[in-house]
Amino acid sequence: MEKIKSSRREFLEFGLTAIAVSACGGCSKLGSRKPDAIASQVDGTLRLSEADSSILLKSQVGLLVQSKEGGDKIIVVHSNDGSLFAVSAVCTHMGCDVNYDKKLDHLLCPCHGSEYGLDGHNIKGPAKRPLKSYTVRTENNRVVIVL
Repeated sequence: MEKIKSSRREFLEFGLTAIAVSACGGCSKLGSRKPDAIASQVDGTLRLSEADSSILLKSQVGLLVQSKEGGDKIIVVHSNDGSLFAVSAVCTHMGCDVNYDKKLDHLLCPCHGSEYGLDGHNIKGPAKRPLKSYTVRTENNRVVIVL
């Protein structure tokens, strides 16, 4: 049987690479959550149910929404001033789901600390790209997101 020799440096590089890969893989799993609402996609829009729309419109919250057909999650926020915003919930740094911080009135990534305005613009890194924004409106007391 032939023994394979490896240097101490190769051993350390392999170990550090394994640690980095497992740490980053954990980030996306820890930073991902189930949607708060599943919406129907109709004619290029997502229409929240009456119940989900009511919850969103009666309080200043962020609702994580996904289409029944799948696709990216969208966070819809009823901000402190009463405005509605809808942006991709997927952080542009490592793909974790962002959350709405009512006190700061902007979006935070729980994985690495990126911060975004409610319209998706970057406030603080490490993310360098903004979140995709969507038009959002109400129709007959239901929240509608234009895709």
